[in-house]
Amino acid sequence: MFDSAKPPNSDQSRGAEAWQILREAIFTGRFQPGAPLRFHEIQALCAMSVSPVREALARLVAEGLVETEHNRGYRVAPLSRRDLEDLVRTRIKLEGWAIERAIALGDELWEARIISSLHVLTRLPRRRASEPQLMDEEWERRHKDFHEALRAACDSPTLLQICRALSDRADRYRHISLAIETGPRDVDAEHEAIAKAALARDATAAQRALATHFEKTVQYISLRLGAD
Repeated sequence: MFDSAKPPNSDQSRGAEAWQILREAIFTGRFQPGAPLRFHEIQALCAMSVSPVREALARLVAEGLVETEHNRGYRVAPLSRRDLEDLVRTRIKLEGWAIERAIALGDELWEARIISSLHVLTRLPRRRASEPQLMDEEWERRHKDFHEALRAACDSPTLLQICRALSDRADRYRHISLAIETGPRDVDAEHEAIAKAALARDATAAQRALATHFEKTVQYISLRLGAD
């Protein structure tokens, strides 16, 4: 019998909570790129035992946000212009392919999901009202749903899984881009251009709009990053 004071999934819930706390700490710069992650510090931050913290770190390693060091524990994955440019080039190719397949196979339900996800996305600002340099969490969820909707009709589960993993890796760079943007950027217009092309069944235009959308992040933060 299960202990009534401890639900069967409590360890998983704590691990998910620790993951959210650590992910936020990385995105906001509390843990800088390349910094070591010491167990006593992150346990204190999460107010949790070793087990959920280890679970959270394993998940962050899988997402590319944290790296393991041989016999030295964990550290925050470094950031670089080279890594960002490689990531963006890969996303342009693979997500462009996924959208091409989705356009070829998508039905009216696929179209409706794109329209509805774009509608709710454009109803929220990207920035938090209390901390404008940080991304609004609900906007971030809607943003992911929009990009999921664009490629949802793609018939390759493997390709879709890779696209999600690359999107997760890009999250850090997107958050940094938001914090340092100095010129005008109309993200809603970028999303609308992608959706319009996809709904018109113009794969070439959709891929071009998607590439422009991804490359904006590179334009904003590449000068802040080292080449290595």
